[in-house]
Amino acid sequence: MEKVLMTIGGSDSSGGAGIQADIKTFAALGFHGTSAITAATAQNTLGVREVYPLAPEAVAAQMEALFEDFDISAAKTGMLSSKEIISEVAGFFEENKIPLVVDPVMAAEAGGRLLEPQAVGHLCKRLIPLAQVVTPNIFEAEAITGIKVMDEKSALEAGEAILDLGVGAVVVTGGHLEGSDVLVTTKGHFTIRGERVAGGNHGVGCTYSAALTAFLAKGLDLEEAACAAKKFSAASVKKSINVGRGASPVNPLGEALERAERFAVITEVQEGIDLLLEEPAFRHLIPEVGSNLGMAISGASRTQDVAAVEGRMVKVGPRVKACGAIRFGASSHVARIILAAMSFDPETKAGMNIRYGPDVLDAIRTLGLTASSFSRDDEPSGSKTMSWGTAEAIKSFRAGAGFEARSAARATGPVPQVIWDRGGPGKEPMVRLLGTSAVEVAGVAVAIARSPSARREPIN
Repeated sequence: MEKVLMTIGGSDSSGGAGIQADIKTFAALGFHGTSAITAATAQNTLGVREVYPLAPEAVAAQMEALFEDFDISAAKTGMLSSKEIISEVAGFFEENKIPLVVDPVMAAEAGGRLLEPQAVGHLCKRLIPLAQVVTPNIFEAEAITGIKVMDEKSALEAGEAILDLGVGAVVVTGGHLEGSDVLVTTKGHFTIRGERVAGGNHGVGCTYSAALTAFLAKGLDLEEAACAAKKFSAASVKKSINVGRGASPVNPLGEALERAERFAVITEVQEGIDLLLEEPAFRHLIPEVGSNLGMAISGASRTQDVAAVEGRMVKVGPRVKACGAIRFGASSHVARIILAAMSFDPETKAGMNIRYGPDVLDAIRTLGLTASSFSRDDEPSGSKTMSWGTAEAIKSFRAGAGFEARSAARATGPVPQVIWDRGGPGKEPMVRLLGTSAVEVAGVAVAIARSPSARREPIN
């Protein structure tokens, strides 16, 4: 079976909802998405300005062209705009038995009507009975049934009333209530628990119904598919993109892109580690507490967003050894350094610690690296040294107080390449290196190790 899905709905010029959200969702879940456009909308995150429905025969021609060429696993409908378009769509599915999910779109999340009021009855009579599942939100459920949905009990009543129209199952989505959905079938009902998720919600209904279509096409049973679609749509809200001045669009690709970036970051850290371990002189830069190299994903906000070596790198005889695997959350120490630096420059996503010493500082100066420092004596009680110290050094650097500020080649970058401190009672002095990637930072460490200023023994 070809992994092809079809969406029939409106085009959202802002790219957040409609067929744009559907196609992104299909792609994120491993399907090729096709589309039959019912209307072009002039809208943005603030609302819908104009709706331009296509001729019903144009909608029919698109569906027929797709069905003629593709083995379509399942389909969904979204914005259908008019009674005439509903008739064409219903006629197509009466002739072609494709599993169908109906999202009875009536209004945009940002505001603006997307279905003519007089077409609601036609939707209930012609199209809903052909669907495997219908996914109304609470307002759409009320428009279809006349039942005001205010809680799970009334959601169930509305779902049962829609079920009586002949549809296979109903999911009354609860994003406008407390976040729980109510799945109603001929065999009973099931509440899919959830909670309100922080983030933009423009397009979340389209994303949910598209994800449900995809999971059903994957072979999941209805309850499993509904749970998976809810989880997917919640993740798309969490990963929403902060663009526009209104309701920010959801990001169906956000979680997939993060997974891909996490893999790329681990690969990058491994390349950096390999670079360091292949350099014999690097052993002279290992501090007593060991060294670590880490890198964060874009937009990192917690230790679990930073990959580093589990157990650090330590000297073992004449060589350096990585004590464990590279994983996210492996080092809170290096993570705090990187996260603090990213608060000043989001592109400074990598860092590591090396031994402090006058020879190392000489090598840093010789290489022309930008640097700043902090004193543990100034640290407020209760603060985390790496977070506070990194931030203080960057502020000092920006204010021109770093030791390179007195040189003619003063740097203008947002953060220094090097941050150091002389330690304190029970605390080893340390040098930290910062950069945009793990390989870049490792390269700087290798350059310092090879510098005549920092060498302690000949390199064979």
